[in-house]
Amino acid sequence: MKNYWLIIAAVFAACCVGPASAQTAAEANASITVADQEVVGNGVVGNITVEKVVSDGPGWVAIHNNLFGHPGGVIGYAPVKDGENTNVTVTVHTFVALDTLFAVLHHDYGKEGVFEYPIPDVEQKTGGEIVIVPFNVTSKSATLMNLTELCPR
Repeated sequence: MKNYWLIIAAVFAACCVGPASAQTAAEANASITVADQEVVGNGVVGNITVEKVVSDGPGWVAIHNNLFGHPGGVIGYAPVKDGENTNVTVTVHTFVALDTLFAVLHHDYGKEGVFEYPIPDVEQKTGGEIVIVPFNVTSKSATLMNLTELCPR
């Protein structure tokens, strides 16, 4: 009879641990691939192409401004589906864009299809780290500033 309870306890423990391990494995695949590029558009809005986004569930790729080497305000975002997404076009506000931007992957945890940052559409993580990639942009039709040069510390 004691062995019966040990088997039940082992099965119960395996059931509890399994979903957490599966979530960690899925999160390990989340990623963004984006290259330095020219923003195509005008002095108000423009488009950026994110080459590849691998999302852990439905989500968003958001483009954040550079705030002294850290992500600042969101200047554009686009939805992504679960899994691999290629050539995602993100429309950004070029009148506030800087020459260095951050592509950040967010979950779509709130109302489906509505970008609700910072809560509940929080950043996705892989290996405990936020999925974030800095990249540089240029533009022929908009003035992109460098915040570090404008406001030296």
